[in-house]
Amino acid sequence: MIEALWQGLINGLQGVWTLARIVIPLMVVLEIFKANAWLDKANGIIAPPFRKIGLSQEGAFPVVVATVFGLTFGSGVILANIREGRLSQQEIRISGTFMAICHALIEDTLLFAVLGVPLWILVFPRFVLAVVASYVVYRGTELFRFWRQTKSEKQRSSGRLSA
Repeated sequence: MIEALWQGLINGLQGVWTLARIVIPLMVVLEIFKANAWLDKANGIIAPPFRKIGLSQEGAFPVVVATVFGLTFGSGVILANIREGRLSQQEIRISGTFMAICHALIEDTLLFAVLGVPLWILVFPRFVLAVVASYVVYRGTELFRFWRQTKSEKQRSSGRLSA
């Protein structure tokens, strides 16, 4: 029994060590990027394709951070942008959708690559699903807004006719 507990402890510590070897350098890189404003520069390059799913450069930034560095950092960035009024409600929904599906893409890929999982299985399906789901949210929000505006106009015009 004690041997099994000892072996469990050793295996647990080995697992933590494997994670730490990947996560700690990523955190150091993130801090270096933040200190040198390299995340802002990278976002300027990466953000344009995100316009197709309804995100501005400010809206794409938390998504890029969450995709590369994880949900904790991405959600911290999105909360800061919300407090500063940089994001619309639609961008918040789209960002949340994308981040829920595709957060920590780089971090997770590195972790699972250590275990021998093929990288394309980790990256491609999650990214494609995140783009498709975010696009559906973007277009769905646009359609809902159009429907509501049309309904409101019909109510106003019918109110004028009956008055």
